[in-house]
Amino acid sequence: MAKSTSAAPRTRGKLSRARILEAALELVDLDGLEALTMRRLADQLKVDPMSLYNHVDGKDALLDGIAEALWNGVQLPDGDADWRQALRGFATSLRGMAHAHPHAYPLLMARGIMTTPELQAIDGAMGALERAGLNREQAAEMIRTLFAYAVGYGMLELSTPTPASADRTEQIVNLTRTLPQDAPFHLVEVARLVCDCDMDYQFNLGLDLILTGLEARL
Repeated sequence: MAKSTSAAPRTRGKLSRARILEAALELVDLDGLEALTMRRLADQLKVDPMSLYNHVDGKDALLDGIAEALWNGVQLPDGDADWRQALRGFATSLRGMAHAHPHAYPLLMARGIMTTPELQAIDGAMGALERAGLNREQAAEMIRTLFAYAVGYGMLELSTPTPASADRTEQIVNLTRTLPQDAPFHLVEVARLVCDCDMDYQFNLGLDLILTGLEARL
């Protein structure tokens, strides 16, 4: 009697929410948010798709979980750190997530939720300011400013058509393509001056200005 030729069963590893979110973030990093489906994720984990629902309640919960995973990667201010070091590390880490996870980065703000890791990071940054002399409300004002700057800068970098790795010639060619054909020379120069910059230097310049302004208030 011939042996059955049916397909081999799936490999069933031990699932957990953390393992699912890690695989989901890897999938988004590789192919973008549009590629994330429960079936595709199950294939990557080599499990039955329905088993995912024992840990996450569908794709919306999966996206919320990815946002939480991103916040887990944000640097928590050290309780003993100088307030400048604490805030610089917090802002730099927020911006750095845009480079580490460009496809998933918009989820930091797009989900309309506040995760526990997010609140812990913000609380740590506020604590650094309170130790420096601000009250709770003043500390919150400064964190809102810092957060908007760091996350906004990260989003700006992701929306820039010319990658940071492009060489000088590529940058000039791509800038030229964005300009009106009849743009007068002085406006072309304006475009060059505004767009031709070292993004790391520019980020740190803006961050220095924010911290200097905060120091004056302290």
